[in-house]
Amino acid sequence: MLPGTLCDERLFSRQARALEPATRVWRTDYRDLRGPSWCDVLLARLPPRFALAGFSLGGLWALELLRRAPERVKGLALVASNAEPGGRTVRRRSARLWRDWRRLGPEGVVEAMQAQYFHHDRQRRRHAALLRDMARRTPTPAARAQFDWASCRPCGLQVLAASHVPLLVVSGARDRFCPRALQRRVVQARPDARWIELPRCGHFVPLEAHSALSRALQQWLHDTAPARTGAPT
Repeated sequence: MLPGTLCDERLFSRQARALEPATRVWRTDYRDLRGPSWCDVLLARLPPRFALAGFSLGGLWALELLRRAPERVKGLALVASNAEPGGRTVRRRSARLWRDWRRLGPEGVVEAMQAQYFHHDRQRRRHAALLRDMARRTPTPAARAQFDWASCRPCGLQVLAASHVPLLVVSGARDRFCPRALQRRVVQARPDARWIELPRCGHFVPLEAHSALSRALQQWLHDTAPARTGAPT
């Protein structure tokens, strides 16, 4: 499980608890992130075959892992993410976030963005402390690397089109960062994908719609499991 910008493994706590009785779950963070070579380090740690679930920025990293090791990935779940390349608009946003980080610090970045994270204001208030703490625990070099990767990542649509692994797309109908149009482009690249759009939900799907996401991931993992042959595997 790959979290989003300035997030860590705590983002997926509830989903991990829901999945762990049936499967081994590894939640990563970006504390040692310094650049795209981080993918090679991650691949060296992972088992020979694995499924990937990425939220927001984590979905972009998941696509890069799929690009580098397609034979090892047995399933992909993109949660409130997209497969678009970096561009001028994204570069401007990333540059602004880096300026805010240096000027306001990690908590200032979260405060500036938090109003756009959630559809329900009560959810924003409920999770504000966690978001601030995750950002505060992000090392500055790792934060800079996250902003840089978001701005320069390659297009993932071709990677998706060439892949045949079970693909789950989960999005919030009220997501301002990864709206419906970007989800449609993912599904156009992979018409066989299962797309779940959650009503009255913003960007932070793992927090705002944790139960619905857990159920979707459980079904997705079932789809990625090898067919039973009567012998234990």
